[in-house]
Amino acid sequence: MSVPTVADTKRAFYQYHPRPIRSVYQRVVEELLVEMHLLQVNVAYRYHPLYALGVVTSFDTLMMNYTPVAHRDSIFQALCRALHHDPQNLRADAERLKSLAQGESRAAMQAWLAQPDAPLSATDPLQAELQSWCTSPPPKYSRLVGIGLLTVVQTVLADAEAQWPAAVQTLAKALNLNPEKVERDLDLYRSTLERLNQAQAVLADILKGGKAKASPILPEVPAS
Repeated sequence: MSVPTVADTKRAFYQYHPRPIRSVYQRVVEELLVEMHLLQVNVAYRYHPLYALGVVTSFDTLMMNYTPVAHRDSIFQALCRALHHDPQNLRADAERLKSLAQGESRAAMQAWLAQPDAPLSATDPLQAELQSWCTSPPPKYSRLVGIGLLTVVQTVLADAEAQWPAAVQTLAKALNLNPEKVERDLDLYRSTLERLNQAQAVLADILKGGKAKASPILPEVPAS
């Protein structure tokens, strides 16, 4: 079976979602599509719930203000189907991981982060899920996995934002990831969000009849 090209994946996406995408978001969607494509055609790719959580978080955060809302779901469905994911299963895996971080595993994870030299517990559902990343051969890391890690930390430590950077680094080390690489990827993600918000503000000014400003250019997001 031949490996699909980026062009093949883009073609499939626009077959599933033939409607135009608002210009400020089109680049964001296509970069996410290409990033997922390049990861999946890598021989070391292996699906993991952290990846699902990163995809869902990234899409939902970047597309939060997209209108019409009905098209937002269509875009997500097309994104998943173009890459042979089941959209419902992807969201279900992401929600399951996030629910564990919000619920029964939250206290155990907070305790582990306070003494990270201890191994992740195989008896705690969230820690066991995270620990499965290290199963040989481990999945290939991508920026989306880093976003998934950040989402877990933000959920577990919802009231302790100042602790998020150190907690992400701690988890990255526990999963044998490069902490510096994870932090660079998350910096780029935050930069993309900031520039997207700037572009949305410019559009809002234009729609209100305000003076048009130079539109900020969204940064390219390299596939990991």
